[in-house]
Amino acid sequence: MSQQTERVNNEPLLTELESFFSALADRTRLEIVLLLLRKEGASVQDMVKELGKSQSLISHHLSCLRNCGIVKMEKRGKFSVYTLNGETVKDIMRTAIDHVGAHSKSILACDVIREEGS
Repeated sequence: MSQQTERVNNEPLLTELESFFSALADRTRLEIVLLLLRKEGASVQDMVKELGKSQSLISHHLSCLRNCGIVKMEKRGKFSVYTLNGETVKDIMRTAIDHVGAHSKSILACDVIREEGS
């Protein structure tokens, strides 16, 4: 049995996973992540322009995504450019997109999700 499998019922792992997926459960953060999945990087100014959101809102959500290890920031000249943090994050998002594409009707019909969202 792998170390990761042994951690499945481990309370700290459950807390970490809950936090990770909570970071992705916000629409604005998802918009940022999907934008970064399409591009090789984007500055806050690029995101403001493409997403039509305020600079302070984008920065606030980027802070959460950075703290959760979903995005990383690097300096390119005078700009801070954000990218997804590695192939694992990209793979998670691509897999999620494929899954949603295959199961969109049942996901949208889920009463539990609708109740939690209201």
